[in-house]
This record gives sequence, C-alpha cells and structure tokens, in this order.
Amino acid sequence: MAEEFNMNLVTAALNGGEDYELLFTVPLEMHEKINQVKDVHVIGYITEAGAGKYLTTRDGAAIELKAQGWVHL
Repeated sequence: MAEEFNMNLVTAALNGGEDYELLFTVPLEMHEKINQVKDVHVIGYITEAGAGKYLTTRDGAAIELKAQGWVHL
C-alpha cells in the first residue's frame, strides 16, 4: 500500500499504523538461542544511549532514527 501511495516503506513501517507486536529484550549472549525459537525474530540490539538510534540497512548503511509518530496532545 505504501508503494501505491508513493510512500517510503521504512518510514511507513517505523511511524505509521495500528500494527502491534510484542517486543522484549534478552542478553546478547542469548542471541543464538532466541534465533531458534519459532515465530520469534531478532530485530536489533541495545547500545549505550550515547551511541544514538540508528537503523542499519541490509547493505550496512546506518540511518539515524528520528521520532515521527503521531502526537495526540
């Protein structure tokens, strides 16, 4: 649908809609164990706050993330 409206797919995925999934964190050393759990997907990892917030693309490029969601107040 994003392509049909000429929208950036990543922007739409990060900032739009009523799509929800349960997110949780585990220690990095559990990565291999978590990868073996059916229907659980690793989507990233946590770094020190000073490192910033980035999306790493498949080709290794780092794109700084900025909040763009809906402000309800």
